[in-house]
Amino acid sequence: MTDTIGIEGLDFGTLSTIDVRGTTIELFRAGSGAPLLFLHGLDGIDGAAAILAELARSYSVYAPSHPGFGGSDQREGITRVDDLGYFYLDLMDALALDAPVVVGAGFGGWLAKEILTKEPRRASSLVLVSPLGLVTAERREQYVADIFVMSRQELGKRLQLGEPGPLQNIMSMPEGPLRRAMRNDEAASLYGWTPYMCNPQLADRLHRISSPTLVLWGAEDAIIGPVYREKYAQALPQAQVESLVAAGHRAHGDQPQALAERISAFAGS
Repeated sequence: MTDTIGIEGLDFGTLSTIDVRGTTIELFRAGSGAPLLFLHGLDGIDGAAAILAELARSYSVYAPSHPGFGGSDQREGITRVDDLGYFYLDLMDALALDAPVVVGAGFGGWLAKEILTKEPRRASSLVLVSPLGLVTAERREQYVADIFVMSRQELGKRLQLGEPGPLQNIMSMPEGPLRRAMRNDEAASLYGWTPYMCNPQLADRLHRISSPTLVLWGAEDAIIGPVYREKYAQALPQAQVESLVAAGHRAHGDQPQALAERISAFAGS
C-alpha cells in the first residue's frame, strides 16, 4: 500500500507498508539516486523531516519506523536493540538493499551498529550522528543524561538548540501525532530502559564493522558527555570523528543542510 504521507513536513515523499516476516512496517521513501537507509532516533521519522528532505536531493531514501515506533507493528519477541539488528537484516533483504549508505541518528546510530556487527558488509558507508549504544554509566558516573527522569520540556530544551523539537510540544499535538509520540515513548522505554540505552556487549563487537565510518557529534550536545564520546573513539578507532557546529544532540534538527552535505561528501552520492 502506498499513499501520499500525512505526517507534517514529509509531504515530499510517500508512505508505504512492507511486510517483514509477518510484521507490518511503516516505510517512508523519497528522492532518487544511490540507496540510503536512514535509521531514526527516539523522535521517529516524524522528527526527521528536515534531514530526510535534504538527503532526498541526492539519494533514494528509505526511512522505516522501527518496530513499535510510529505506525509500525511491535513484533513479539523483539525486546532489545540486538534483536532489532537481526530484524533489520530481514527488512533490508525484503527491500533488496544489499549495501546502501546507512545513516543512524541517536538511537538509530546504536541500531546501525547492531546491524553491521552482525553482517559487516551490508553498508557501503556508515554515518553515525550522536550515536547511543555503548555503556552509558559506570558506578556513580553518568556519561549520558537520563532522558527518562526529565520532564518533556527539559528534554526538549536539551535535545535541540533551535526551535522546540517534536518531543517537546506534546500538549498542543492533534490526536494522530500524539498517538505516534506515545508509541515512540513506549518503544523507547522497551528498548532503552535497562540497561539504560546501551548493549554492554556492543563495544567488543565494533571491530567487526568494515565499512568506511564517520561519527558526527553535535558540538553543543547536552545529552551525551565528553567521556562517552572518547569511549566511542576508542571502540571505533577506524572511524573518522567530527563535530557539527551550532548543533545539539538532535543535529539533524539543528543543522539538516550542513549534516546532509557532510554525509554526501563522506559517502558520495
